[in-house]
Amino acid sequence: MHYPVKSLRLACVYGLSLLIIFIVPLLLWQNTPAKAIPQVDWLDIATEGALFVLGMCWLMVIVSARPSGRVTNLLVVGLASYCLGCYLDLLDEIFIVKTLPVYNWFEKMPTPIGLLILTCGLWLWRDEQAVVNRQLQTREQFYRQHHLTDGLTLLNDAKAFEHHLLKQLAQQQPFGLIMLDIDYFHQYNQLQGAEEGDKLLSDVAQWLSSQLRSQDLVCRYAGDRFIILLNGAIAPWVSTMAEQLQYGITALGCEVSVVWALPSPKMVVDKLSSEPTKRPLKDEAQALLKLLNEKMSQQKLNRQPLNPQTTTVSAFHEPR
Repeated sequence: MHYPVKSLRLACVYGLSLLIIFIVPLLLWQNTPAKAIPQVDWLDIATEGALFVLGMCWLMVIVSARPSGRVTNLLVVGLASYCLGCYLDLLDEIFIVKTLPVYNWFEKMPTPIGLLILTCGLWLWRDEQAVVNRQLQTREQFYRQHHLTDGLTLLNDAKAFEHHLLKQLAQQQPFGLIMLDIDYFHQYNQLQGAEEGDKLLSDVAQWLSSQLRSQDLVCRYAGDRFIILLNGAIAPWVSTMAEQLQYGITALGCEVSVVWALPSPKMVVDKLSSEPTKRPLKDEAQALLKLLNEKMSQQKLNRQPLNPQTTTVSAFHEPR
């Protein structure tokens, strides 16, 4: 969400809150008597005031941190109604409101209604978070290192991918590798600008994450190149997945070159030692990555057009 939109939403919440905070006591002051100081229960004022302040803090956090949508609207409305109920309870400790039957009825409604709406919002938030968690599994595989995360696409970078590849080799489980490279991306940056190029990379990263299973992993390998690790893969499935990704990504308005490899699961053991060592596994991982890069370079060379400027226009088109 853009910052001006968030700022406007925060300003509306603050403005409405201040209006209620000042208008309601003013109306009560004009229509009901205030309690004498000996009649005031200061403990109730402290506890109900604390609930009101905390509720307002939660409301501001939700408004400032959450994106727009149904879940956010339910959370905001529920918390706002709860805060209103707490504030009315606080005023009940200061003014004698029994002389206003309408106020007595109105005072009891916001809190239960707010908690009911808030519960619905939290339940939908739970469902939303489950989807987000599945997307994060595809992106990071529970390996969270901020310095190994690409700042633009929020995917793991090449170093993080090498860590996962070593881990996969050590587990001796079958897996497949797919590498994708956006065609003529350098020319696209020159024609459309760096900002549009960054947006395309982010869109491609998000689309790839949505197309994979939760046990798979996609990383930004370098520049406009992405790499995917498919767990438990067999050759026909990896080949089919590579073709589907190459075809489906055209919906984003670009074309990609795709290569894939299917390493045989094995534990590489140093001949001079009876125990597995990290270096052979690292050599195996580097060999696999070198193989993919060589395949990609060869494919890019074979697809090199006679007139790059003409092909660049056709390679990037409006999304379908």
